Amino acid sequence: MSNLDDLFICTNPTRRDVKKIYREEKYARGIIQANGDVTVWNGDVMHTALMPYLTETGIHFSIFNDKLEICWQFESWNEIQRRLVEAKPYLDVLGLSENGRIIIDTRYYTHTEMKFPDIRYKDLFQEGYEIKPLA
Repeated sequence: MSNLDDLFICTNPTRRDVKKIYREEKYARGIIQANGDVTVWNGDVMHTALMPYLTETGIHFSIFNDKLEICWQFESWNEIQRRLVEAKPYLDVLGLSENGRIIIDTRYYTHTEMKFPDIRYKDLFQEGYEIKPLA
């Protein structure tokens, strides 16, 4: 893992920012705030290293190539989906493809294991689609 000397952090990234965020490979971490803003930084710096410096927290995520991983911290599934939909312009700038996979990590923060169906990025924007674990 990298240290904070290597950090590039921005809110609501532009295409120009993406080059600085990704550097050598498509890898980023970030937070989707309640208002739909996205704070994002280079992926080799862990969320925990930045938490003391952030004014607002939210839904933690990481992007690695075409995979968007959401770290669940007991938010409602509707809230997670709402924030992802609101953050779409910034996630698109970060280069998520329509067929990119969405992974929900329920274990890291909650120590709870839940299974989910295969979720593709484009699914979020289909009318009637709901993020939810398998029964």
